[in-house]
Amino acid sequence: MPQSFSGTDCTMTWQGTRHFLRTHRRWSVVALLFFVAVVNNLDRQALSVLAPTLREKLGFGAVEYSYIVTAFLAAYTLGYAFCGSILDRVGVRIGLAVALAFWSLAGMAHALAAGWVALAVCRFLLGLGESFNSPAGVKAIAEWIPPRERGLSMAVFSNGNIFGAIIAPPLVSFLALRFGWRWGFIVTGLVGFVLLAVWWRRYRSPENDPHLTSEERAYIDQHSAPTGAAVAKPSMWFLLGQPVCLGFFAARFLTDPMVYFFSFWLPDYLTHARGFSLAMIGLVGWLPFLASDIGGPGGGALSDWLVRRGWAPLRARRTMLLTAACLMPLANVAVRVEAAWLAVALIALLLAAQSCWMANQLTLISESVPRASVGTLLALSALGGSLGGMLSTLATGRAVAAYGYVPVFTAMSGVHLLAFGCLLLGQRFQTRRAAVSG
Repeated sequence: MPQSFSGTDCTMTWQGTRHFLRTHRRWSVVALLFFVAVVNNLDRQALSVLAPTLREKLGFGAVEYSYIVTAFLAAYTLGYAFCGSILDRVGVRIGLAVALAFWSLAGMAHALAAGWVALAVCRFLLGLGESFNSPAGVKAIAEWIPPRERGLSMAVFSNGNIFGAIIAPPLVSFLALRFGWRWGFIVTGLVGFVLLAVWWRRYRSPENDPHLTSEERAYIDQHSAPTGAAVAKPSMWFLLGQPVCLGFFAARFLTDPMVYFFSFWLPDYLTHARGFSLAMIGLVGWLPFLASDIGGPGGGALSDWLVRRGWAPLRARRTMLLTAACLMPLANVAVRVEAAWLAVALIALLLAAQSCWMANQLTLISESVPRASVGTLLALSALGGSLGGMLSTLATGRAVAAYGYVPVFTAMSGVHLLAFGCLLLGQRFQTRRAAVSG
């Protein structure tokens, strides 16, 4: 007869987990970064879930909504222009703490809006604060995690954003239906201040963390690639002139718009193209993001497995990127099928592939420059993503108002293959330049 699961078993499991996190401090850091990313996207998704409701109650259309979202992306772009340098200067702990407090306040301020212009202002402030999240997380992982574990770690961190998108539809729709739409912004903003207290108490850099054992410190140092500490840190303008940086910039310019589209427009698509109510969005709207939450760790873990099997890290990351890119033409099918359930399933597959793409792309960025410059390179490459998101969002608003969603899905079906070509070209030109200069 199988034994039942007792309270003692539960206590032993919890104690074992705590022991693991104490002796594997780097994974507790990854877990903390995951929760920061959850809050980051929860605040961002609150507006997306409520967009159909706000369009009705505040009286604006798809074009005005595209302006609101573009205000967020404009601030995101502006933030990326300086957040990497700030993080490299003041460190992850202080930089992300200030940003978390700022974007939580901005998220709560949405509850005061009485029109689309006020929403755009609040959205701009939110984007300015949230622009620090991704560079800070990538920089922290580059500091704490050896390359052999970095793909999975990056995927876990990235999936915090996705998990925020998973819990946002049921949570925000429940708050809106039960207490009114303003509480969807207030509650999600307050969560950020709870996490801020945990972050400030628990996060330190590896050099200053009193809980890091000498054994784990030796493990991190032994298995980490050279950080280039003896080499002068290149400037932002120097990195901009490097082919590999331009390749990442172009790749994110082309592919990040898919993330922004589904983050900002999926509830509106389900409402106006598939006839979903706010309650139905709360029940179903999180499922594609659940698939995305699987695709990121799966793709990151698989590329790490290939590295441990003897593959060069560059080859392993490229293989996963190409696999994800080859799935994207399914967007043409998703928008044209009649069955709503099949459309949602295909969108889920697209988001899983996109998550796999992003996890391996971020890992590749973290492995392309010395550790001291990771934050700057990530921010510069993300500039391409936010610029692409701004242009695509404005185009989406006008396309949806005039033609519906079919042109949007069609356009996104081939951009990842083009982006993969940009990455290859950037890396090959970088290798040739290094060979010539060497």
